[in-house]
Amino acid sequence: MHSEIRSRQARERAEDALVRFVLLAGDRAIDFVVIGGLNPDFLATRAPVPHQGTTDIDLLFALGFDNVAATPDYSWIDEALEAGGFSSVNMWRWDAMLGGARVRLEFLCDVWDHTDDTVPLPRSRSAVASKIAGPAAALHAPMVRELRVSDVVRAVVLDAPETVSIRFANLGGYLLAKTAAALERRLEKDKYDLMYVILYNAGGPREAARAVARQLVATEDSSDPEEIRGAMNNYLDARGAWTGTFAQMMIETGDTAPEEQLRTDASEGARSFLEELNS
Repeated sequence: MHSEIRSRQARERAEDALVRFVLLAGDRAIDFVVIGGLNPDFLATRAPVPHQGTTDIDLLFALGFDNVAATPDYSWIDEALEAGGFSSVNMWRWDAMLGGARVRLEFLCDVWDHTDDTVPLPRSRSAVASKIAGPAAALHAPMVRELRVSDVVRAVVLDAPETVSIRFANLGGYLLAKTAAALERRLEKDKYDLMYVILYNAGGPREAARAVARQLVATEDSSDPEEIRGAMNNYLDARGAWTGTFAQMMIETGDTAPEEQLRTDASEGARSFLEELNS
């Protein structure tokens, strides 16, 4: 999994891993929100080509040491990980075999008042969450989505229901979390993911900006609007690196539009987004 390339097949395996873990979690599946690469398929419904895919599942947990008493009891995770055959070397990235393929979960949190790189999941003996800056906004008003239990998962869980309910980041929450990743990690996939959803969500760049504005108002204590403004500024130059990354990855996934057009789409999308956000 460390070197696996993002693909639609890898995405299917990642979704199976998520569904399997949700079945293991049972009623405690409300303790986390999915913020990673499964989201674009649900959010970018107007895309001309399918999203590149993902190789893992990012689960964001609500943790905070200013309100420890209200923090959920995560002891259930130990049993779920053991039952699913998951193993880890760092306690926050967990691998298992499912249907003959390796799958991965990553446990994440956004805790401003903790100095270590990882944060304990209260009452869990085996798991922690990796601390990253910026995605906390995705915890607000998540979308509940129904995912089908595939034959691969059903072969392991014979009495599984037809579908499971899972909490995913909403449009504004996903964009703010992805912005934080794009600015911190500077990975090409984050620059692509961010513009893909901004351009191809049902309402386009202006609806993306409105969704972000609503999320910023609701999460003003944990969100910085200047971060997403800064990220969008990186796309304004149609000849720049960020638009080039987006265009190249769209072409790699099958878009037949010329690179120049894709660069222009990203640049104009960022411009429309900023106009709406600043209005």
